[in-house]
Parts: sequence; C-alpha cells; structure tokens
Amino acid sequence: MKLLVTGAAGHVGSLALPGLSGRHELLLVDLRPPVGLPPGARFQSLNLLEAGDAELEALFAGVDVVVHSAYIPSGAIDVYSAEPPQIERFEAEFANIRVAQLVYRAALQAGVRRVVMVSSNHAADWYEHAQVHQRQRDMVYPGDLPLADNFYGWAKASYELLGHPYACGSFGRQLEVVMLRIGSPYPIQAARYEPGAPAVASSLPRPSGLAAFKRALGAWLSDRDCAALVRCAVEAQAIVAEGAVPWVVAYGISDNTRAFWSLGSARHQLGYRPQDDSEVVYAADVRRLLMSGAAGAAGSLGLGA
Repeated sequence: MKLLVTGAAGHVGSLALPGLSGRHELLLVDLRPPVGLPPGARFQSLNLLEAGDAELEALFAGVDVVVHSAYIPSGAIDVYSAEPPQIERFEAEFANIRVAQLVYRAALQAGVRRVVMVSSNHAADWYEHAQVHQRQRDMVYPGDLPLADNFYGWAKASYELLGHPYACGSFGRQLEVVMLRIGSPYPIQAARYEPGAPAVASSLPRPSGLAAFKRALGAWLSDRDCAALVRCAVEAQAIVAEGAVPWVVAYGISDNTRAFWSLGSARHQLGYRPQDDSEVVYAADVRRLLMSGAAGAAGSLGLGA
C-alpha cells in the first residue's frame, strides 16, 4: 500500500517507521526529515495547517492509508518536562483539531481507505486522575466516554469524535478511522522515582514517588510494540464487523502486568500482540523499589503508597 505518514520526524512517528519500512510505499511529511530516512521512502517538508487545497490534493493522491501523528506543541513533549498552565494551551490545541479536520477531509476527497490517528491516553485521562488513582476503578476501557480534564486530552478526544461522522459515511462514503491512544512510549527512568527525588512539575493531578513508578510501569509502550501497534492499525483487514461503523478506539501500551488501560480492542479488532512487559524489562528496578522494605508490591497497579 501507499502510506502517508504525517509528523514522521516526531517521537511516535519515528517509532512507527521501522514497522512500516520495507512493507509499504512510504511518503513522509513533517517540517524536517526524520533521522534515518527509511530506504525507498520519500520525504516532503510541509506545514499542513498552511498548505493550500492544491498542495493537499497532490499530497493525498493515490494514498491508501494515512498515519496522522503530526502535532503542534502546546506544552511539554514528554512527562518529564515542565508544562505551561493548561489554561494557556487552548489555542494551540484548537489548531491541532483544525489539522485533524484537514487530514480527514483531504483523505475523504482523495479516496483514502483508512486514517490511523495518533491519539493519546489523555483523551480519557479523567478516569485515571479521578478514579484509578483513588482506587475507585482498576481499568479504563476504549468504550468509556472520552473524558479529559485538560485541553491536551480534550483535543485528542476531539480528533476521535471528529472522525466518527467520516466513518459513518455522512459525507458520501465511509472512511475507516482508527484512533490509537498511545500510553507512554519512553524508557522508564527509575531514578526519577527514588525516595527524595523531586516530583515532576505538572498542572495535572499526577502521582509522585513510588506511586508514579507503578503508574509508569502500567503505561509503558516499548519501541517494538509501538511499531507493531501502528503496523496492525494500518494492515488490519476488517477492523469492525460487517455493517458496523468502521471507527475504532484502541489503547497503545505493552503487555504490562500493571496495565490499567484495556487492550481489548487493540487485540481483537486490530490483531495487536504486544511482546514486552514492563514488569520483566524493568524487573531489577521493581525489586529494588517495590519489593523491599515497606514498599511492597501493593497489587497490579497499586498507585497508593
């Protein structure tokens, strides 16, 4: 297939490319080329928000599947960086919604079969902050209402809901839409959770210390599982039953023992089979931080101290 990957130089885009390279014709778009351009891939520098109709038409021509991971930063790019106040992030996040609309519409008009939208766990992170951390629930499911408590997550939820009318066929034909709620695709730096380590500066209600370490174990997505997840989202033959709306929300984490997001739709609708488990990969850190003294294992997620 011919694939268009937006935001190809970004973190998730870069992690996805090894799972697609050599299997499909790749057209990569970003403001700068990705490090290590895959063999045979073509790169085009383009700001999607500023592109004209003719540029978008040419870009999407002949494309079978779009992987949309382009993002206009409104704050921190990972959980370890300082963030501006959430209230200041509306305009940039609204711009990201506009880009998503451009992608959906251009894909529809060009005859693209499927759009794989890189969403985020933050699209429904109210459940985590208000319920999982308080031990009122153990698992968040893809079918739960997309409820965020911040503008970043609100924008991601908006991408997802924006795709539903396109998937319904309201504009002339059905566009298949897959939303990947990516977890934490970064190495777990255990030193950040040591007793006495400074808490991560955040405007969101995040846990700290050992509770944050347990959360990181549950949210982790390895590099190879990230590549496999995107490949599955691109290549899955039938993402829903016949006659159903081709609109799928799937969480993106590894096969973590302490998972608190359900991989049900990722496994059963996309055929995703994650290979890694943070409990195994970071076993030495788990033993050192959680299995000694008064820390204890405290259950699968165990966000409480």
